[in-house]
Amino acid sequence: MKKINLNNYLKALLYFFIPFFSFLFIITIFYYFDILNNNIIKYFKIIILLVSSLCGGFYIGRKSTSKGYLNGLILGTLIGILFLLINLLTKGFKIYHLVYYLIMIITICLGSMIGINKKN
Repeated sequence: MKKINLNNYLKALLYFFIPFFSFLFIITIFYYFDILNNNIIKYFKIIILLVSSLCGGFYIGRKSTSKGYLNGLILGTLIGILFLLINLLTKGFKIYHLVYYLIMIITICLGSMIGINKKN
């Protein structure tokens, strides 16, 4: 059985959260100054999630030796559980949150598969 390198997962979390919070900060500034309206913000939030998920998945895929999809699934599940806990503490759970998290997990898996293929 292979040893899981926790350091790679922590760095992949950084590769997910740094673009995620950076883009959200920029979008918040645009919303504050009424440059973007609420309808456009909804779409940007999904795009930000997809881009950040691809970044985190790509990194963990590059660091994987085999089975990039499995490492992406592990990372996606960790981030999904973290978001779910935060969501339960702040807003409560709704079914569309589950779809949001599934999109994130699938995108991280795709990013990790792309990352492991680009490594070779």
